[in-house]
Amino acid sequence: MKSYGVPDDWLDLIASLVPQILRLVWSTWQTMPVLAADALEDTTTDELCRRLRGSRTAAELPIRIDIQMVELGSSADAEQGRMDIVFSPLLPTEQVYFCLECKRLNVIKEGKKRGLATEYVVHGMMRFITGRYASEVLEGGMLGYVLDDDVADATARVSAAVAARRVELGMESPGLLLRSAVLSEVEDARETRHRRGAASERFVIHHLFAPAATN
Repeated sequence: MKSYGVPDDWLDLIASLVPQILRLVWSTWQTMPVLAADALEDTTTDELCRRLRGSRTAAELPIRIDIQMVELGSSADAEQGRMDIVFSPLLPTEQVYFCLECKRLNVIKEGKKRGLATEYVVHGMMRFITGRYASEVLEGGMLGYVLDDDVADATARVSAAVAARRVELGMESPGLLLRSAVLSEVEDARETRHRRGAASERFVIHHLFAPAATN
């Protein structure tokens, strides 16, 4: 496996932690309060991160959890982007991490629904594909806050948006959201498989579609 400039065993370590991280996120989401139909993304993410950090499971994992983390490029003006939630193993590098990008879906405001599936793809998934996020690793995550609780509808909207942009996303036709291979017990978990530029390795994005009301 090509290392993209970091040792292969570090990549293996973060890959081995991904299933545990995803389960941590999903179980922690179940403790969240009911969200308003137009809840703000940053406020929701802040509360989720606070609960993740306070989780007993998180304390047992060899990771640090950061919010709104910035990965700097090789030059002073090469900021790569501000990532929503970052899970970093305890390693002597800032380039090996699992990034979870959070986006709202199916927002209801003044009685009107905004699906926001295009924003989920363009301002979420594409940041992984262009290498703005997670350029040195082979997996990343998307968490969709489904604010009207209609997870099936939100998933269908995202699926259509992904298929429409499958070429930009480096996906083979027809550009499917697949059932999660690492979180098969969660009905609302999906994954997509991509090629980034000329890289031969496949990049996997894990998707969690989370309802606003869990209780």
